[in-house]
Amino acid sequence: MKKASIAAIFFIFGIVIGSIGSYTITSKQINALQDQVESLKNDKEILQDEIASLQKDKANLENRVSELEAKNVAIDGEPIILAVRFSPKGGAASQVIYWIGRANESIHILIYSFTLDSIGDAILSAYHRGVDIKIVFEKSQISKYSEYFRLAEIGVQVRNDTNPNFMHHKVAIIDGYIVLIGSFNWTDSADEENNEDLLVIRSHDLASDLEQEFQRIWNTGR
Repeated sequence: MKKASIAAIFFIFGIVIGSIGSYTITSKQINALQDQVESLKNDKEILQDEIASLQKDKANLENRVSELEAKNVAIDGEPIILAVRFSPKGGAASQVIYWIGRANESIHILIYSFTLDSIGDAILSAYHRGVDIKIVFEKSQISKYSEYFRLAEIGVQVRNDTNPNFMHHKVAIIDGYIVLIGSFNWTDSADEENNEDLLVIRSHDLASDLEQEFQRIWNTGR
């Protein structure tokens, strides 16, 4: 407790004791009491400002910790597997949706078959919050069931592969360091029926290598 607060308590206590006998308080005592009250108010305001500043510092620190935890950067630079999912019904689609939902800057995708509306919805949500999204589809798999047309109509950048054979990748590169890769196509059959795998890997090096492949295919797509 601050000295001013202690002094005020003793001062008030003295006034009360003194007034018991006389039942009178002088104007000088009243003025002194008012001064003490004003001093306490000022102390309270200063303390509130200090608390607000500490709370702001705490919030900034928590945000920074969250960023570092999300990146979870390994000092030795080794890739770290964040998740492994298997189909059927092993949560692969949910993992794709989860990581798309965490994207802050970019999502670059090479996908053979993509018909799942739930993943399409996640991509549209990321698009509307300003994430840079580019997707290359395998042209032979673009049909009325494909997410290609729905995403293109909204404004998402989509292209189809020009390889005369197949573009068989199933890869998403998120924010330049998260990689989703495996046999898992983004379809109901892959999620509910087929035996498939999906790995989520955090690695700047792997993401960089796959980004080069993405750019090569993107630049030749149409």
